[in-house]
Amino acid sequence: MAVAVEPKRTRKARAACTEDEVLRFRECERHLHWAIAIPFKICYLTALILVTVYNPAPMRPFRDVFAWTHRLSGVCLAVLPALTLFIHRREFAMHLRNVREAWSWRLDDLRWLLLMGPATVSKRVALPDQGKFNAAEKINFIVVMSTYPLYIATGLTIWFFRPAYMSWMIHFTMAALATPLVLGHVFMATVNPDTRVGLRGMITGWVSREWARHHYRRWHDEEFGHHERPVPVETVPQPAIAAATIPAPALRAPIVPAPVVPAAVVAARVAAAGTRPPDSRPAVILWPPEASDADPSFAA
Repeated sequence: MAVAVEPKRTRKARAACTEDEVLRFRECERHLHWAIAIPFKICYLTALILVTVYNPAPMRPFRDVFAWTHRLSGVCLAVLPALTLFIHRREFAMHLRNVREAWSWRLDDLRWLLLMGPATVSKRVALPDQGKFNAAEKINFIVVMSTYPLYIATGLTIWFFRPAYMSWMIHFTMAALATPLVLGHVFMATVNPDTRVGLRGMITGWVSREWARHHYRRWHDEEFGHHERPVPVETVPQPAIAAATIPAPALRAPIVPAPVVPAAVVAARVAAAGTRPPDSRPAVILWPPEASDADPSFAA
């Protein structure tokens, strides 16, 4: 008999879930996220201070502290992601799947972008089911992935080759264009009560199953299947369980034994009737027949 074997990826996904929680991000994904997010946020904040505070008055104190903090965080931004990928090199396929997911767009992603604003105002607006990343997260993923090499290249050029006005303009323009994405990402992760629950998924990896089904329904169903809560046994009446599991015995008529007739009585009845008693066995011809029952024609 053929036995269906469950795919290895499906078995891992089902193992990475409980009754109330699912594994949203694995360790390799969380480490890579923070290896990019923390240095980038430090670079952004120090750059903002340098532009708004020290560019108008370069002689103000502690300028070198912020300048070197910006440079060192830029070095971390270049080194830490590569180091993280090397440490988790056996799970590199997970990052490739995330890249394919971020760059794959559907009509539901565009509809999600159009309905995101009305949905924040009215609960009656239903957003389309999303995969592992919603449309806004895909945009953030694509922008970071596209501008990351440019940040590193222009930053090194500004640091070691002066004056580098073109590199500085590209560097500054990318940071300015990333401002709405940075603020929106921080707001959704820390302030918005409906989405900040997901920050726990990037810290511990686990999120509420119901939250994941609500915000990333397509991803949840593809990874973990349709989840239905089992009915507790205590809620089912015990007589009903007994009636459903133990079949009732079939009703049978009582067996009445046949009366025993003595042999003498049977012989008397046969003699009175002048016939032989019926035999249930097949007829057998005995030879030679008795002299009283012999047939002359047969003998001839």
